[in-house]
Amino acid sequence: MKRTFALLAAALVAVPAFAQEREIEVEERGKFIPSVRIGIDFSPRGETPSVPHWGHGLEIGLTGASGEDTQFRGVGAPPLVFGGQTFLAGSGSTLNHEFEFGFFEIVYRFRHFFGDTKTFGIEALGGLGFATLDLTVSSPTQRANEKLESGGLVAGFGIIWKFLPETSLQSRLTLFGSGEREGVTGAARFDVFVAHALGRHAALRAGLTGWGIASERNEDDNFSSPNSHIRAGFGGFGLGLDVAF
Repeated sequence: MKRTFALLAAALVAVPAFAQEREIEVEERGKFIPSVRIGIDFSPRGETPSVPHWGHGLEIGLTGASGEDTQFRGVGAPPLVFGGQTFLAGSGSTLNHEFEFGFFEIVYRFRHFFGDTKTFGIEALGGLGFATLDLTVSSPTQRANEKLESGGLVAGFGIIWKFLPETSLQSRLTLFGSGEREGVTGAARFDVFVAHALGRHAALRAGLTGWGIASERNEDDNFSSPNSHIRAGFGGFGLGLDVAF
């Protein structure tokens, strides 16, 4: 069903259902999504930095993906405005979308593990992020491009299960909000990874990740922008490298 991953962001930024036909919708599944994290451990010495453990730290992350999608527009659907152009809905019209997305974050991270074995833990994160969405929309007769960029706040929560001394199952929900009108106004990411320490200062993550991205343009009647809302989502196999100090 359309907007599998974009619905995550839509729910988190409270998008009304009646706006769906007035949005530019982009979705692609089965993507390869690489990521890199650099962690600086503030916890007491003696712990292996690449293996999750109790304590405070700083985390710097970078990820992104690119892809394409088509959006069917039925008769009677309202026009979409993007890149200074108006795309009308004709009989069985289709819009083609091409996108490149990038996300950078720098966050404070705290992890807490329970019990004597310290195998089950949770983590909380908060800090700053920067999101960019380079989107091209085209029809048989029109083509427009915009690059949306926004800085904002990042918050996250995760669960960690260390089922082997150097291997863990990790899930994390990350939220981004910019408070802006024309850029990337909101985003949400959900990860489920198996992580394995390759040594004291490196670990490899592999699993599933999904992104939902929103641009809430022209959200209220007092805002003069005619641009249509944008709802984008993608997900697939995620592969990440963690470098820890």
